[in-house]
Amino acid sequence: MCRILLLSTLFISSIISAQVNRCYTDKYIEYRNSLNPSFKNDIDSTYNFMLSNLNDNPQRDFETIRIPVVVHVLYKTENQNLTDSLVRAQIDILNQDYARLNPDTNLTREIFKPVASATGIEFYLAQFDPTGLPTNGIIKKQTDVTSFFSLTNLDVMKSEANGGADAWPTDQYLNIWVCNLSIPILNVPVILGFATPPNSAPNWPAGSGASESQYDGVVIHYEVFGSIPNATGTFESVNKGRTLVHEVGHYLGLRHTWGDPGQGEDGCLVDDGINDTPISAAANQQTCDYAMNSCNEGVDDLPDMIENYMDYSNENCLNMFSKQQVEAMRFVVENFRSDLLLSTPIISTLSPKINVYPNPANDILTLKHGLSNLTGEITIFDFCGKIVQSMKINNNNSKIDLVVNELAPGSYFIQLNSQSGVYFNRFTKF
Repeated sequence: MCRILLLSTLFISSIISAQVNRCYTDKYIEYRNSLNPSFKNDIDSTYNFMLSNLNDNPQRDFETIRIPVVVHVLYKTENQNLTDSLVRAQIDILNQDYARLNPDTNLTREIFKPVASATGIEFYLAQFDPTGLPTNGIIKKQTDVTSFFSLTNLDVMKSEANGGADAWPTDQYLNIWVCNLSIPILNVPVILGFATPPNSAPNWPAGSGASESQYDGVVIHYEVFGSIPNATGTFESVNKGRTLVHEVGHYLGLRHTWGDPGQGEDGCLVDDGINDTPISAAANQQTCDYAMNSCNEGVDDLPDMIENYMDYSNENCLNMFSKQQVEAMRFVVENFRSDLLLSTPIISTLSPKINVYPNPANDILTLKHGLSNLTGEITIFDFCGKIVQSMKINNNNSKIDLVVNELAPGSYFIQLNSQSGVYFNRFTKF
């Protein structure tokens, strides 16, 4: 999260110490507390509402929440122009980690395995733009801006007028901006990412979210977007694509595990508002120290949960969300970002190249096309954008039969991805 106007001294100290800020939330808390001493108390008081809701909703079986994503790639040089395959790979990493299907779950220590949990939240690149036209969810824009690092306006990359890219409707898409956040001239990254939590979320004080709706979303430095397994130097500890995993956690309402104490405060007296993440005094910066136990919690004392995605540990030992973090994210989505779940693709133009019949259909839907040497994929999805059926195709037949008898009654879109283009039509299942 980082609706921030930071004191320049914070940046200067970061440059001098050559320490990259993984996320700006802690600096933001320090800054806001310096302006308003009551701000920290406001933060602590907001935890009570969230905790009461989590305690009333124990871990449960849940339906998958699917969130449409648009990635704005802003580049000046070709090395900043990330490939579509890299963007898709980063979304795969995001989904793996949120589903707890990441290959390093075995590194979760035994003491924390009982609370490690999949989220039931899935992210997919948008299939339609705001006008209803087909898209791959990846927007490339070449810009004259050398760096979007700014002391006074962290949202500069979110504006077309400033050389960035305007957001797609933030109530319909998770907007992710990928750009250069290095310090101009020095070409040293100070920020790796930041995100805006939802406005009105109960575990954040008023004013923590985006100042305007078009600024809502996530920003990532281009050099840590996706997996870079052979990274060295500055990026060696953030090489697994988990900067986005962390920042999306903020976007979905999570706080840092150490609770973001202000300068001079005892970090052991500050919490993240989540009961099953042990109290820790501060961020575990780029380390993987399993012996770290920065706060003594008494009889049930546990070590710092350095495995948690909301810490700053080396990404090689980040591998889990806790059950209550999952409940918190789902609670926030369902109550404060619920419009994302209602986002309905609108097809403004349907392709005459494909016809479907009978329409309405019951058991078999036939797709007729005028394409030769057809190779590609057919996908059926509902009006909420959820994929309900897909199949690979590689034939010369002008007709393809699809079994739809297991689909629930309702309206659907059918998408044909082929070597010659992407085509759409719609049908009704009765």
